[in-house]
Amino acid sequence: LEGQSLKYEVYFKLILATGMRRGEACGLRWSDIDWRQRALHIRRNVVKLSGQPILVKEPKTRAGVRVVYLSKELCKLLRVWQKESAWEKEQRGGGGLEEEDYLFRQPGGDPMVPSTFTFRFKKILQEGDLPDNLNVHSLRHTNASLLIAAHVPVTAVSGRLGHAKTSTTTDIYAGFIRSADAAASDALTDVFTRIRDENHA
Repeated sequence: LEGQSLKYEVYFKLILATGMRRGEACGLRWSDIDWRQRALHIRRNVVKLSGQPILVKEPKTRAGVRVVYLSKELCKLLRVWQKESAWEKEQRGGGGLEEEDYLFRQPGGDPMVPSTFTFRFKKILQEGDLPDNLNVHSLRHTNASLLIAAHVPVTAVSGRLGHAKTSTTTDIYAGFIRSADAAASDALTDVFTRIRDENHA
């Protein structure tokens, strides 16, 4: 059970930290991680419609194929998950972990599907008495909103999210951008007031 909760922790933290889509996280292979650069290459999207086989395809747009950078903490967590995954695979008689293995794989080697994580997320919300109108995609929105609030340029936010056009980002997050802009304006007013006060002192 230890490995199960670790798997979900890694998955949800990855989405929160990078803003990637649910299916993009399911499509990650170990070869997509550049440990030295702390970079993650997003190249695939896993789609599963009920009654249909699992589809692994290109991301939604050309801009969807992208590189996002990871924090040291997240890399450490991924290393722990890599060890756990290697142990689990060996226990099942599947041999050693390979570069082309999915980060989140089913016992047969197929990638896990987004709905598995959606189901787990709903359970976490229920157990934690949290609003049930949240979903895994909310983590992507949280990532974007925090970046905008931190005054990260919209072009950079758009690039991390894999939006083909910055206008998509500005349309979805217009409210956040406006409030971040208002906060920036207030901060500037404070700075100017302080400068004025110091000059008059």
